[in-house]
Order: sequence, then C-alpha cells, then structure tokens
Amino acid sequence: MIVVELKIMGLTADLQPAVDLLAERWDIVLTKTAGLSVTLAPSTAPLMIRRADMTGDIAYPTPAAALRGITAWVAHAQNERHFTYTDANIPTTLGLVLDADGPAALTTAEGRRLLQRVAALGFTAVTVVTHAPQPAWADDAPLLGLTWQTVPTAPELTAQAHFSLYAEQGLAPNQGLMLMGAKAAADKPPAALWVTAAFADGAETPLRALGLGLQAAAEAAYSGDASPAWLADQFWLMQHEDWDGFFALDQFDNFKRRGKANRHEANPSKQLLYMDWLVPRFWASFKGVDAEKHYRVLADKLASAVTTPLTRPLYAYAVALARFLSAKAHVLAAIQDAYRNEDRSEMAGVVTELTALAPELDKVHATRQTLWLAEHPAAGWALLDSRFGGLKQRLLTAVDRLTAWQSGTLSVLPELAEAMNMTAAAADGPVDYAVITGQSPA
Repeated sequence: MIVVELKIMGLTADLQPAVDLLAERWDIVLTKTAGLSVTLAPSTAPLMIRRADMTGDIAYPTPAAALRGITAWVAHAQNERHFTYTDANIPTTLGLVLDADGPAALTTAEGRRLLQRVAALGFTAVTVVTHAPQPAWADDAPLLGLTWQTVPTAPELTAQAHFSLYAEQGLAPNQGLMLMGAKAAADKPPAALWVTAAFADGAETPLRALGLGLQAAAEAAYSGDASPAWLADQFWLMQHEDWDGFFALDQFDNFKRRGKANRHEANPSKQLLYMDWLVPRFWASFKGVDAEKHYRVLADKLASAVTTPLTRPLYAYAVALARFLSAKAHVLAAIQDAYRNEDRSEMAGVVTELTALAPELDKVHATRQTLWLAEHPAAGWALLDSRFGGLKQRLLTAVDRLTAWQSGTLSVLPELAEAMNMTAAAADGPVDYAVITGQSPA
C-alpha cells in the first residue's frame, strides 16, 4: 500500500490517542504540512465521508464512527480523488464477546492487533471471557475508545441482538451461518449489536480466520448491508483482505452446492483429520461424497487467495490442511478397498502413499504451530501439539500393521475386520451432521 501524508483537522482530544495508534495500520503519516487534508466534524446524522481533490471531510455521529470513517476515507483516497459515501445507521453499541480463556488466551501483540482491527471498523466495546488476570493488551482499549470488560463466563445475550462468528465448530469458521446472522441484523439494524467468538477446547479455529465476520458485523450495524458483494468490497477496502479466500474457509465443513449454508454445524474436516487410519469409525459419513476432490479443489482455491502479512500464516496452514485432508480421504478409501479385496499387491502401493503422508502431516503441524504462536502463548499449544503427535504415531503404526499384512506376516488385521459402518446422525446428507451418536445408520 502507498503511505499517505495526511493532515487531519478537527481532531478532538479523545480521538487523538486512537488516531496515533491506528496511523500505521491506515498507512498514513500525520503531518501539519501535508497537501492532502481531511476535516473531522461531529454530526447527528450517520457517518459521511467525502473528498474533493486535495481536501475532504468526515461528519461523524460517535467517536467509533469517526475511526471507521478515517479507515474508509484513507482507503478510498488511495485510488479516488473525488468521492462521497454515507452509512445508513448510528449504532449505539457494536461489541465483541471474545473467548480468551485457557488455550484461547492471546499474546499481547495479537490482542493489540485485534483491538486495533475492531476499533478501525467502528466497534465500541470488547468483553473478554477469561479466568486469568486482565491481559496487558487491555491497556489499549480505552486509548482506542473501546469499553472493556473482563468476565469469567460468557454473558447472556438473549435479550440483545447478536450473532455468532462460529469459531467453536471445528477447524474453520462456519462462514455461511455467520453470514446468515449478519444479514438478519442488517435487515433490521438494532441500536446495539454484539458478535460472539467462542472456541473449542483446543482453540482449533484460528483467531485470524474471523476477520470477515468482524467486517460483516460492522456493515450490518453501520451500513445495513451484509450482501456478499458489499462485504467483499468493504473487506478489501477496510482490511485489505480477500472475500473469496475467507469465504472459502466455509468449505472445510460444507459440502453443499449452490451457496447453501452448513445449517447443522457439521464438522467433517475435524472428523477426517482425527479419524483413525485403521479404525475409521465415521468414514461411512462420507459415503456418496468425493472428499478427495472436494479438499483438493479447496486447497487450490485457498492457494490462489490474495494474502496480507497478517493472513499469510493463516492461508499457509489452510492450504496444507486441505491438501492433507484430500490425500487422507484417498488413502483411507484405498486401505479399506485393498484389505476387503485381499489385494496384497495393491496394499503395497497404499502403504507407499500412506508413508508419503507423514511429511505432509508434518507440514500441517508446522504451519499450524507457526500460526498458533503468532496468536496465542506457547503454553497453550500443548493440547494441539499432543493431538498432532497422536496422529503422527497412529500413521506410523498403521504403516507397520499394513506392511505386516501385505507381506503375509499377519493373516488378518482385527481392527480392519470390524464393521466400518459407524456413522454420525445424518440430518440432511451423509456429511451434514452435528452430533456424533456412535450408532450405525438405519
């Protein structure tokens, strides 16, 4: 991005600390001698930003709207010399409830980045759920005009407008359901809107994958428009991020076509990642879908996404994960086919493929660790590290067991001889499930 020299006039004392913190994020250098200037002025109407050649103005109803206005004004000014844009609404509250307990705790640097991101979008409040002492990055909240609260349990929001960013489902956010929540809020914009980000026990969904959801919340509250086209434009404008890449994360757990949402919160990617090589109890859930092709296509889509320094580690992990899931789906099917057909010659090739997956699993582990350490303290990595270690050891054990059967050392593999029709409760298709029942389908 081009760094812009800018003179901001009408900057009040309460906005100055936030502008100082956000200047680098905005790619601006504040100077009183800049030829390009913008004037801030309080207003009772929704946010309005305008530029006419080398001057501009931002009429803002609240301090949070002023920061959103500067974010949008500077972004437009990178490529436009004349523009006028207005929001439709004046939210009194736009808040984030963030689970930062246990492994989900954030590093100080990541916490500060998150606060700057939400402040630049126009958020007014952050509630952090944690049993730990208040984190150091909380000190930036008042400087950014954010109301801060730390609570031990998630607040009850049933009486307030809210929607989830669906970070607790599995390995990636459910973008389809998130978008449905944003659209509902945009259709009837409330005065106060909250979004929630809870995580599973291992905090497996990366925090940085929630950027699109934060943008959707801001647009629902301010512009009253959460359509894909508008969100794509605003996401690129205000965060310099790629809608196509972020929305593709939805496909880790969504095998549906024609843009349908994963309404039942199925998590096939998590099931496939942790599924045992020799006792794939829920493999029958994938019957009728081409998981190998699905994840291969997804990997290619993610690899072509436009990235930023912030999201490059996220995409590196997502691409490695999708490629591994594609290969694992293929090998799982091949293991069962060769064993059931008693084809030891075919099994030799399968063992070679399985062995080759070990370094691919190492790549998933390495990219996830890099992303984890950028977002969370190192101590919290122990749980996911142990899970990856178990996956690697089971892969090596499977190689040994299958090799023994292939060579004739073992005449039977009891674990593969078990019935392989264990599945999850199907709701609307073989991989559209939310709760594992441990029962065979009727």
